[in-house]
Amino acid sequence: MTTTAPVGEKNLRDKTSRLHKPQRRGLLDLGGARGAVTAVWIVLVLLYIFILIFRPGLAQLSSVQTIVVLAAVTAVAGLGQGAVIFTGGIDLSIPWIMSSSAIVFASIAQGEDGNLIVALLAAVVIGLLLGLANGVGVTRFGIHPVVMTLAVSAILEGGALGWTGGLVTGSPPPIVALFMRGDAGSFPMVIPALLLLAVLVSFVYRQTRYGRELQAVGLNPTASRLAGVHSKTIITSVYAISGVTAALAGIMLSGLAGQSYLGMGDPYLLTSVAVVALGGASFAGGRGHFLGTLGGALLLSALITVLMTFQLPEAIRTIAQGSVILIAVIAAKVGVRPGKRKNSDGIKSFRRSREKAIL
Repeated sequence: MTTTAPVGEKNLRDKTSRLHKPQRRGLLDLGGARGAVTAVWIVLVLLYIFILIFRPGLAQLSSVQTIVVLAAVTAVAGLGQGAVIFTGGIDLSIPWIMSSSAIVFASIAQGEDGNLIVALLAAVVIGLLLGLANGVGVTRFGIHPVVMTLAVSAILEGGALGWTGGLVTGSPPPIVALFMRGDAGSFPMVIPALLLLAVLVSFVYRQTRYGRELQAVGLNPTASRLAGVHSKTIITSVYAISGVTAALAGIMLSGLAGQSYLGMGDPYLLTSVAVVALGGASFAGGRGHFLGTLGGALLLSALITVLMTFQLPEAIRTIAQGSVILIAVIAAKVGVRPGKRKNSDGIKSFRRSREKAIL
């Protein structure tokens, strides 16, 4: 009894320290999402070849820029959604966090560049607080993510309608429109900003302690908790990130549209989930990467644009979009089955180690 306890404790410490031990991994190390991320970018290249052959007008620089700019809004919203889905949750409040933040942003900015900083901070803080509310509801009160985020969305919808009376005043500063659309003959700065965001997120995800702990929680919440990771804090943080990115996406959309209005984020309930699914994320948690979400956003934007050029009815375009999403979700679910067995084995091994330590 006295000799086995230290050995068990040492084995447990060795196992739990792996999550915190720095590992040499490249910036583009995609982990378990490698195959799915590669696949979505290959499909994107094939779609571009299709465009070159059958719709060469869409391959022009101006058209490509438009596709990327539209995809940028979806990618930013999908960044937060993907982080939540990676931990096994979902955020259905994104559309109305986008709308509410954009309305507040436009109301404070009043179309003046001088009000940009104050309006931006106010909108982002609102997104942060709403995201934290979602995270606390899910982790501290045990409310299911669907129920919690849907309730917050309904509250925001009613609050926005009551505050504005159905009439949104104000407009985004001209500099935001310039950032999103560019000037005559200039390059939209949102495109290099999106590339910089992809590098930053990849670095945090693969090279930092927070990224390693996020992966641990996504792969196996039980084992990560036993390993000393504050799982509830990590899960709360991803909902906060989702709130902030939804607010930023709303600001971007207002700059692109030149105004803010009620329900402007409604289409992004489906698309924020769609790009995560297209990027190969598992809805059971534990697999996904922003490079996949970015590829999914570009693919969805290009696909919708191509379908519009064929002058198909909106019903057909919606059915095609939903079919693509469904296929992606099925493929992701099939691909995650071996991982589930592996994680289950990991839990059993961890429990055995813990039992030996107790003995």
